[in-house]
Amino acid sequence: MSLTIAFVHPSYPQSEGTGATHSASRIVFELAERGHEVTVYCRERPPEGADADVGDGVSVRPLDPSGYPYHTGFQLNDALCERAGELGDYDVVHSYVMNAMPALGRAVADTGVATVVTLNAYGAICPKNDLRYLDRNACTANGLAKCTACSIATSGGHDEYSASYRAASRMGYLELIRRGEAVADRIDGYHALSPHLRETYAEFGFPRERLTVIPNLADERFDRRHGSDFTEPYELLYVGSLDEHKGVERLLPVLSSLRRRSAVDFRLTVVGDGGLRSELKRRAEDEGVASAVSFTGWLPNEDLPAVFASHDLFVYPGQWDEPFGRVFLEALATGTPVVASDVGSVATIVGDGGRTTDGSVEGFVDVITGAVQDGVLPELSVRARERIKEYRADVVIPQFEALYEQCLSR
Repeated sequence: MSLTIAFVHPSYPQSEGTGATHSASRIVFELAERGHEVTVYCRERPPEGADADVGDGVSVRPLDPSGYPYHTGFQLNDALCERAGELGDYDVVHSYVMNAMPALGRAVADTGVATVVTLNAYGAICPKNDLRYLDRNACTANGLAKCTACSIATSGGHDEYSASYRAASRMGYLELIRRGEAVADRIDGYHALSPHLRETYAEFGFPRERLTVIPNLADERFDRRHGSDFTEPYELLYVGSLDEHKGVERLLPVLSSLRRRSAVDFRLTVVGDGGLRSELKRRAEDEGVASAVSFTGWLPNEDLPAVFASHDLFVYPGQWDEPFGRVFLEALATGTPVVASDVGSVATIVGDGGRTTDGSVEGFVDVITGAVQDGVLPELSVRARERIKEYRADVVIPQFEALYEQCLSR
């Protein structure tokens, strides 16, 4: 059955942007490919003329901001409420933006249209979006006093934003969370990216029976033959932000320990940027491994498939409960085995296309040296390419269609 779908996008369909932006666009285009009519309500206004390139079955409608000029979350909710009557004419309204819950649960739900919200991180229950209390421990409960204290204590200065601006923004998100939780039972269905997200949101009081796990879609640009031959020097790769919650401060100690404990030659490529980049470069000098490390900075998406395919192992030392990093699918698609901290649903995502560790430096060293000594990297590469089949569009998109049908029947 062909559906009319209003899709609230975190940016606009042609934008590369973040992983969430790309994922949202893939869902839009794949739904249209299967015969559904998708109208994309853009949180960001597309460049002039961009809407001419969206393709058959997809139309674009920018959401003009109004009110709350300092906070985009309130702007979005205001804009959706103003268009509630229009949105009520669709079969389904699906928001890929979590803090749109207040509008979907009240003004939009009042029209009788089926509503779906994607939960791709923790922004519907945590104003910091990472569920890490004081940036240290996994958080198991939220509340006005607790979240306020945590948000202010961890704001700090960040890039061009002042601590006061960041704290004020987080207080705005906290208010949106409170409003969203108040109407959580009025949303017809939730799309959770992983089993871990589903369980976490259920523990925070979201209706468990309405939480459906549907994974990220594989990016077809990464479908390419693996290029390394799994021989010395073994090339390790990290791709992602250079921030504390990603555990990147362990990368250099891991490399240093590998080179000390084994006669095997290991090298490391670090792709990405962030607040710890300067510290990592200094650490490479201190550890005596600067000649074995390459810091590329940010790379455009079109360059990444070749980078993944040319390395022997993708290493992810994250500390937070990763919701569903697209980097794992990118590694799997190129046949690059993964060694990662066992956080969130990483083990479920990677499956037998890699191995997980306890996240410690010693744990990474043991797993990596074991895989090299046992000669299993070529086998893991083959399994990675098999694993990625579970994330193809022809497997994933029917799961969205089934979710929409369930919501329409409520």
